[in-house]
Amino acid sequence: MEPEVKIFIDNVDSWIKQIRREFTDFSDLPNVVSESTDNIQHNYELIYELKDEMDELKQEINALKLIQIISLKKGRDLQQKKIS
Repeated sequence: MEPEVKIFIDNVDSWIKQIRREFTDFSDLPNVVSESTDNIQHNYELIYELKDEMDELKQEINALKLIQIISLKKGRDLQQKKIS
């Protein structure tokens, strides 16, 4: 066998081994991608839950502000009646 043919056969064998190794790595990839996708989806769900909770807290704060404003107005009106 000529040396060039032997080198070519060795190279092809090496390429095949490399392709098999890379394919094995690639076959593990879907599990990693699936797990990452699940984690991302879970994080988005948590973010939306927190957003809803923040909206509720904003509404409660606005309600407390209104109660405080009404209370201050009533207190001011009582003071004005006492002065009059």
